[in-house]
Amino acid sequence: MIAHKVGRKSGANSFKALARYVAGAREDNEKLGDLWIENCELASTKEDLDLAIVEIENTQGHNTRVKGDRSYHLVISFAEGEVPELEVLRDIEKSFAKALGFEEHERIIGTHTNTDNYHMHVAINRIHPETYKVHTPYYDFDALEKTRLEMELKYGLTRTNAKGEVLDKANPKARDYEANTYEVSFSTYVKDYKDELLKIRETSKTWPEFHEGIAAYSLELKKRGNGFVFKELDGPRMEKASTVHRDFSKKSMEDKFGPYQAPTKELDPSKRKDRYERRPLKERHKNTELWGSYKKQLGKKKGKHSWRSFLNAHVQLNHAAVEMLKGEEAMLSLMGLGSRRQPKQLKERLKRQGQRDKTTQKSKATGRDR
Repeated sequence: MIAHKVGRKSGANSFKALARYVAGAREDNEKLGDLWIENCELASTKEDLDLAIVEIENTQGHNTRVKGDRSYHLVISFAEGEVPELEVLRDIEKSFAKALGFEEHERIIGTHTNTDNYHMHVAINRIHPETYKVHTPYYDFDALEKTRLEMELKYGLTRTNAKGEVLDKANPKARDYEANTYEVSFSTYVKDYKDELLKIRETSKTWPEFHEGIAAYSLELKKRGNGFVFKELDGPRMEKASTVHRDFSKKSMEDKFGPYQAPTKELDPSKRKDRYERRPLKERHKNTELWGSYKKQLGKKKGKHSWRSFLNAHVQLNHAAVEMLKGEEAMLSLMGLGSRRQPKQLKERLKRQGQRDKTTQKSKATGRDR
């Protein structure tokens, strides 16, 4: 399962247009499945759609201060071939709405069927129907990911990562590396480019064409044992090719291109699109000052170092390190690795922070009593 907020075009502020889109299933090969309505007094079914739109737009009209979009568009997609029962879909939608703080808000929900993935669109009114206050779900990505994992476990749905890709347990060493370092493994790097690698395979007609294509991602395909591996160019890391996709198995590749031929020329470095390098599990941490400091440390010191150990060392002095540790822990949980023990320094800091918050709240309450 994957859940994400759909960005709205600048100036788009029509709930009616969004609702019509949800009910219309306008994309190619799509058809509307079920449609239902939540928290509207005048409407609850597909037949009441027009009444629901009028009621929701009336609610939005009570708040004239909001200048931006008053609607929130959520899409929840399921793995290929997975079509949950209607009762399950209703519970999943309510769980996401609650996690985002929209539990009491008016919503129109439609399921769309197509040739790829069954999915659910949720059109949400950000204006509360009674208080007329606008709600903005800050850190909604984290809420969506946490709820997605909970729903996958609750209903036995296909387990996926944050990108909606099915979790792969075929490389426990790579998973251990990520859990111990909080850094992306070479295995994950290769699998992140699975679609691009498959496209190169599809369009290539010879071994040299295929080798040249994958070299753009600093990869080469080599024989190892009875099969193939993707190997890092200019590096020692490897990933079993068939675990990336079955079409990269030795039999499948030789059926397409004939007996294996090793690459005979090097790719021009200027043509490379990407290469594997150390980066944090949580992508946005890569642009932080702390990650920059960590990269400088890697260039100066010898021996083994990890992003996790670097953050642990900075917990006592840097509040940002605490937040990043929590963020990386959350990513591990979303990847299906489960929570790990928090470092002692982090536990102590969080405990002190909680005690300070309680003291501050108590002081404020005492001041009000006076």
